[in-house]
Amino acid sequence: MLKMSEQLKKGDLVKLISVPEWLVHDLPADEQHEIRSYVGMTTQITDIDSSGYFWIGFGDTHDAADSAQYGGHTFCVPRECLEAVS
Repeated sequence: MLKMSEQLKKGDLVKLISVPEWLVHDLPADEQHEIRSYVGMTTQITDIDSSGYFWIGFGDTHDAADSAQYGGHTFCVPRECLEAVS
């Protein structure tokens, strides 16, 4: 594992270690529960915005007869919510 102080970049694998309250406080209870259920899961950083927030996503793509449908959540969190995975 990398130390928290080490830089993360787009494409890095990370584990979500917490969810900030500001992210979920206005969401319906079922969505709050779903987003909090991702704590402990590993994902990839998809972007880092101009404010320094790390964009991550959790979900699945399901194939239908002639299309695919994605279900899940993409959101941003500050650095302290992530742990680098080596």
